[in-house]
Amino acid sequence: MPRGAAVIRYEGVRGVVWRVKYRDADGRQVQETLGKAADGWNKSKAQSTLRERLVAVEKDGRRKLSGETFASFAEKWLATYPTKKRLKTSTIEGYRHIIEKHLIPAFGPRKMSALDIDDIEDYIARKSKTLGPRTINRHLNVLSGLFNAAIKRRPPLAHTNPVLLVERPEEPRNRWTILSPENIRAVEVAFRDLIEEAEDEERSWREQARVIFLTAVGTGLRRGELLGLRWRRIALADPEGARLRVEETWVRCREETPKSDAGERTITVPAFVAQELWQHLCRSAFQSEDDRVFCSPTKGTPFDIQRYTETFRLALKKAGIVGRVRPFHDLRHTAITNDAAINTPIAVMKRAGHSNFKTTETYIDLAGEAFREEAKKLDARLFGGLRNDEEAEAAA
Repeated sequence: MPRGAAVIRYEGVRGVVWRVKYRDADGRQVQETLGKAADGWNKSKAQSTLRERLVAVEKDGRRKLSGETFASFAEKWLATYPTKKRLKTSTIEGYRHIIEKHLIPAFGPRKMSALDIDDIEDYIARKSKTLGPRTINRHLNVLSGLFNAAIKRRPPLAHTNPVLLVERPEEPRNRWTILSPENIRAVEVAFRDLIEEAEDEERSWREQARVIFLTAVGTGLRRGELLGLRWRRIALADPEGARLRVEETWVRCREETPKSDAGERTITVPAFVAQELWQHLCRSAFQSEDDRVFCSPTKGTPFDIQRYTETFRLALKKAGIVGRVRPFHDLRHTAITNDAAINTPIAVMKRAGHSNFKTTETYIDLAGEAFREEAKKLDARLFGGLRNDEEAEAAA
């Protein structure tokens, strides 16, 4: 046993407590309380733990933990980590909200070194009363990042990441409403009827809302990408076909770059949508290259999301489509799923702006289940001429 290393039995007013002491990799004396005899700690168990600590000092360079509080470390992390990682403003604001409104109130005065799995599980239990599983898991992601950084500090603030040991809340399965080609046509007709019913400014607004809908289902743009789209990013007269370039988004009332590197992309615009965009340009009072494609009819600022949502729901009702259809998220899912029914996986991934193929796979699976007729038509187009008459008739 190295000099200075020992197991200590301490008897106090609350009973017997077992401790160990040893020197860390920097030669500093460490005294660590292991637990109470009432909780199952004894001399043999304490000696076994001491041997583990000494091995960790020798092999892993285990060091005495800093006594910094969670609040102090979290504030320092928030001031430096986002800048090092060049995170987007919206992401930083999200982290700040989680840390300042939730994590610091829960753990603030506690030492990072004192937090364990029981504390994290208690946090999950308390937050489950008011927050959903996805939100709680976002909190745990940030908390895990803090612990990973605390472990790397010198001197360290923690030896392990307790977040990795907890059982996370199970998130509900994604429920998307995917519009079929027939649904899309019905909604487009409903928009036309709504336009005929309206006058003056409301008519102009409904005309724009219709083009927003067509662009969303024709390109799969995210909401922020639709809000941030400017005329200089659209080439409607290209001989090889209309296209648009995603280089800017509008998130939390400010300009941002795309969600990821993959989000900065060029998208071919369907001919029908390109024609509608051209007519929208001719009607718009904001036609310069720097003007927004979809905007307030009077101010040129990003269009009113709530107003579009209300108009979209009117069109859904008139089209006879029941159930919940989210005005942006589900239209993006609709566009990608329909694309997956007829396109190659890599093309779908690039067009959608996904950073990894795992996300794209979801749409491919869904497309195979929801669009059998389209798959049959594609099969007939590609391989119909290779079959004999009987095979072709059976496949039809």
